[in-house]
Amino acid sequence: MRLDWASLLDLLRSTRRFVLTSHIRPDCDALGSELGLAAGLEAFSTIDGVERHVRIVNAQATPASLACLDPARRIESLEQGVTAADLADREMLIVLDTSAVAQLGAMAEVAASMRERVLVIDHHVSEDDISDRWFKDTAAEATTRIVSEILMRLRVPLTPKITTPLFAGLATDTGWFRFPNATAETFRVAARLVDGGASPTQIYKDLFEQETLARLHLVGRTLAGATASHDGKVIVSCVTQEDFKATGAIRSDTEDLVNQTLTVKGTQLAAIAIEQADGTVKASFRSRCDIDCSRLAGTFGGGGHKAAAGATLQGPFEKAFAAVNEAVDEAWCHYAASAGAMS
Repeated sequence: MRLDWASLLDLLRSTRRFVLTSHIRPDCDALGSELGLAAGLEAFSTIDGVERHVRIVNAQATPASLACLDPARRIESLEQGVTAADLADREMLIVLDTSAVAQLGAMAEVAASMRERVLVIDHHVSEDDISDRWFKDTAAEATTRIVSEILMRLRVPLTPKITTPLFAGLATDTGWFRFPNATAETFRVAARLVDGGASPTQIYKDLFEQETLARLHLVGRTLAGATASHDGKVIVSCVTQEDFKATGAIRSDTEDLVNQTLTVKGTQLAAIAIEQADGTVKASFRSRCDIDCSRLAGTFGGGGHKAAAGATLQGPFEKAFAAVNEAVDEAWCHYAASAGAMS
């Protein structure tokens, strides 16, 4: 945990031209942190009278399923033509919701060229040498929670433009407040965001009640192929490029798939391996027990939290999927043996 509030707030007050970025395959917490902070910094200008200009540039375009978070379409991407030269005038690059340069995709080169001007705001445990300036709270349930605290300390008046993306990130990173990381303070923060104009009903509808038939077919195909072991306590599933072709689903349709298996009674550990178009394999891990998913993902160079983590493996798919199965099995056996020894 690195929380030097005074230094962070002074840094934000003294900077005029920002660029914000986050990890590849951005989720609600990544996008919500970017949009909420961007709108908040611009709103802060009305308080101190200092004009600030904020750009949001990611390596990849916003997933279609999450475009509702950005109705103004202010998020740009290198994928859509923005270049490093276009960002040369930025005084600061703020990296949100990741502490790993490998997770930035093509934005990693931009971060390297601006290294002395990079600030990381994140809640994940794992990290590398992306920056020398960190503002991390690994106890926070979401990066949007940290951004909410920043804006509160800056005394920024809350508006729906700020609170809607922040609520979306906070809600989704806590499983809509179902996960163990949701605390009493989580609900207090959520209440402040609702007071500021966020509509939980509309946000949920925009995010979760827009299913396509292709995604439903993918969910069914994935769950039908899931395998359980260790008396149903461990479930592993996968999505291949053939599954995408057969269902017509797209990459963003795999969002939250791993959590589907956690709804099975008795499941304590779940993993999913998703074959990407470039031949790499995205692995996600979820735990409802004392197995540390960040350590599990770390064996593949990934990271995250104790209850949720991920990693990217090199193909071919069969080899990567076998490695995921082996790592999950080993983690469970070690956990079960330790639990048995303590009982």
